[in-house]
Amino acid sequence: MKDCMRNIWLVVMLVCSLHSLAGEQELRDTVYFYNNWEQMFNLDPKGIVVDPYIEQMSPFELHFYMSEDELSEMIVKKHIAASLGDSVMLINTYYLSKNFKGDANRLSGFIPVFFNDKVAYAVYTGDPSVKEILFGSSEDDEWLMEYYYIDFQNNKVKRVTPSVLSELLEDYHDLKVRYEGMKDYKKRHIIEYYFLKYVERATQDIMRPSIFNFVE
Repeated sequence: MKDCMRNIWLVVMLVCSLHSLAGEQELRDTVYFYNNWEQMFNLDPKGIVVDPYIEQMSPFELHFYMSEDELSEMIVKKHIAASLGDSVMLINTYYLSKNFKGDANRLSGFIPVFFNDKVAYAVYTGDPSVKEILFGSSEDDEWLMEYYYIDFQNNKVKRVTPSVLSELLEDYHDLKVRYEGMKDYKKRHIIEYYFLKYVERATQDIMRPSIFNFVE
């Protein structure tokens, strides 16, 4: 994980695993909790909770509860991230809203986060477009997904829209020209493609500062 971005296909794995349990009233597992980014990076949890109640609001939003309200509150206020096993890392949106400006307040619960030492982003359920509201989405798009870029240098969480993506691509002019030249540059799959190209390029950029320059 130190050398490459955690694979986006883990989101698909999370979605599939949660959908497979959709008929059950509650999800049970061992959950590992982390107090800082270094612990997340090294998969070195500082808290373990066995058999908590896990509430699934969507494939991209989980809430953890204990039998006592005080313990549930401690989970939210003390830990910045959680993981189910060692596969999918989930960022605490309470932590994001307390420490980052921008679009962090659009998020809720614990949501999938992907990161390396250069760049980090989260995914969350997306808002339907006007076209999707009027005509509906395809069966494959039952759960819309949006990307949220975590800008450590400016303490902002930015929902990746066409304008935000163009801003991010300022550092990589060739990608910016290609993206802005696309006829369908506002469509979700185009935004996703070029955002992940940005992540790939930023990850390989030796001039880009580490996120650990900006976090404890």
